[in-house]
Amino acid sequence: MDHLGEVVIRRQKEKLIEIVRKFVKPGQPYIIINFPSNKDPGHHASWLGLAKVLIEVTGRFPSLTCSASESIAAIKSTPGDAPIFICGCGDFGDAQTGRDDVRYRLMWKYPDRTIIQMPQTIRFANESLREYARHTIGRHRKFFCVTRDDRSFELAKANFDCDVEAGPDTAFGIETLKPFEADPLRVLYVMQPPGEDGAEIAKARAIVDGPLTDWVNGPDSFSRMRKSSVVKSALRHGFSRREMMAQHRQDVAARYVDYGVKILSGAQRIITNHLHGHILCLLLNKPHIAVARDGSDLHDFIASRTGDSPLVERATNAGEIFAAMSRLPYEMGGTWYKSSRPMNPSPSIPAPDLVPQPSIV
Repeated sequence: MDHLGEVVIRRQKEKLIEIVRKFVKPGQPYIIINFPSNKDPGHHASWLGLAKVLIEVTGRFPSLTCSASESIAAIKSTPGDAPIFICGCGDFGDAQTGRDDVRYRLMWKYPDRTIIQMPQTIRFANESLREYARHTIGRHRKFFCVTRDDRSFELAKANFDCDVEAGPDTAFGIETLKPFEADPLRVLYVMQPPGEDGAEIAKARAIVDGPLTDWVNGPDSFSRMRKSSVVKSALRHGFSRREMMAQHRQDVAARYVDYGVKILSGAQRIITNHLHGHILCLLLNKPHIAVARDGSDLHDFIASRTGDSPLVERATNAGEIFAAMSRLPYEMGGTWYKSSRPMNPSPSIPAPDLVPQPSIV
């Protein structure tokens, strides 16, 4: 069966590789910071994709990996030419971390190191936090900022005295994914609680019924060190603790991504307000609806990066979900259809006009 997201995914990964190659070359040491402290498959997908891209470009594992809450003092003992890549988990400017944000700690402690913020949404709770970011970045002079959406790009360009570039979420470094065997399910909701971009979940489910998950409650056991990680690390790198932790973190990220994939695998249609719910649906070749308010970060991301894939439709409220559902392609006998006509997945040939197909709902 043709993968309807493959062209978009390949384009995003090529952009990630282009960005990374500006800072590292084959064989060069590097550092990855900001390993997810939560159980969100999407955040772990960003880490796993970044790790895969950096290994592909350099041909080696990182010299050091850290979570945001760990001490960054160990960076002193790594090679001086090792750039620091900050994985884009969470939001840059989050009021919960404020001036203790790992980005600021890195810039103050390592003024001579190259620091790269990988694609990230940027928002500030108040003017004081934004001014502190502007001052700290301007003082450092070797900080590079990659934003994940157009709004964040404009904010960074207007406020930060550093090189700013737009780039895709690093989860695209994973490339395509295969679903697990699962019981078939017509519709699945992968929704975080309503917030600024939230949708009215109860009203949506009254129109198109289906089970609901927030998917951020994976088993704690995924985070434990396993013998398999120790063995893989020993075979590749010996018994270096840093290399062992890098291998462990990559394996943990892969487990949480697999957990998310298993949740999505059986569904014919997925309705989500998670950015990474959208991204993993693309990687999995799953038709889905992205539900958020008009002008949201999620819809802006789709409009600027992934909207040319027929796998995704947007809806701004519960009432639009049924119509969006009818516009999604469906698979039958290994062939993709829109309305009752087979699709030609070649990106050079336009898809036929969309005709409502309510039988899927």
